[in-house]
Amino acid sequence: MLMIRFVKELYFTMFTVGFRLRFPQRFGGGWGPDIDTPKGVVGVTLIEAVVLDGILGWVEIYRGAIFSFENAAWGPWIAFLVLFLPNYYVIITRGQGIKFEREFANLKKSRKVLLLVSCMVLLLGTIVFSIYSASAYRHFFNIIPNN
Repeated sequence: MLMIRFVKELYFTMFTVGFRLRFPQRFGGGWGPDIDTPKGVVGVTLIEAVVLDGILGWVEIYRGAIFSFENAAWGPWIAFLVLFLPNYYVIITRGQGIKFEREFANLKKSRKVLLLVSCMVLLLGTIVFSIYSASAYRHFFNIIPNN
């Protein structure tokens, strides 16, 4: 039960980081909640999409065939939308992510640090997994990038 709570808090922390991520004013920073809330959901969705893409690559390697879904121009957009809508529903429509974002400042410092470090580790792990999966995929299917 404790692990489920931690994963849930980690999920909402990823949203909170995306929500609070601000660019300097000269780059169009200072957005309001109308932009910041979907921006946080997009951040969570992008991480999920990268992990899902890596998993899909390993499934294709295991099967020994490339799925035609990935070759379609609309495929990644549909997959992103399929991931984005449930995240949007849970985080914004049901208000759970917004509620957690407001409570985040009141968490104990040790809890905040644990969640933020876990977020960074998850992000770095996702990047490493993505790079390794893409390399293995190209090697297995003998795909040589254009120079």
